[in-house]
Amino acid sequence: MLKNKVLNILKSENLILSSDKVLVAVSGGPDSMCLLHILNEIKQDIGFDLLVAHVNYFLRKDSTEDAAYIEDFCKKNKITFFQKEINIEKFVKEEKIGIEEAARIVRYDFFEEIANKENVNKIAIAHNKNDVAETLIMNVLRGSGTNGLKSIQKVSGKYIRPLIEVEREEIEEYCKKNKINPRIDSTNSDNTYTRNKIRNIVIPYIKKEFNPNIVDGLSRLSRNSYRRVELH
Repeated sequence: MLKNKVLNILKSENLILSSDKVLVAVSGGPDSMCLLHILNEIKQDIGFDLLVAHVNYFLRKDSTEDAAYIEDFCKKNKITFFQKEINIEKFVKEEKIGIEEAARIVRYDFFEEIANKENVNKIAIAHNKNDVAETLIMNVLRGSGTNGLKSIQKVSGKYIRPLIEVEREEIEEYCKKNKINPRIDSTNSDNTYTRNKIRNIVIPYIKKEFNPNIVDGLSRLSRNSYRRVELH
């Protein structure tokens, strides 16, 4: 059961301790809603406080509905909800950077702002095993060298990723079983974005033609690369 799997990871690796104040980054999609649902279910078992942060970039006509969906979940479960609204396309033009980089800058600045104001000491991000594989491939294609093999790690300062050992299929199954109806971002199918090309084209092709377990293999490579760096 995924909830127990995540709870065991949190406890065995001390990712979240009693009295921690945990901010969850929630987009409204399957990954982040799965993480939010699980943390809400187990917060009493560990004894931590839970808060939620959402950024509306206004990239889609229905993006405001994403925010309303998350806020409704938070109200029903008595979770403090924070939202930032920004015209990301305008920000991109002003800063002269790519939209993916711009969105990342905005949301992490927002997380840090909340953390400082609310004395948050842990920020939970819903990266999963598939994200690790995708990021590793992106890093290799960019010529990042061996350091890029580390990809995304379970812990980075105050940032924690409780779903990093979970594949996307498990997350989708959890949402289905628990009747969570996450918001679906239509831009995820837009293959003009590099990550989407890797997610929708490259990895499925490798799975079919070379290795059906490529996601697990790349995740293992990432963990081993990180450990080698730590040892040195």
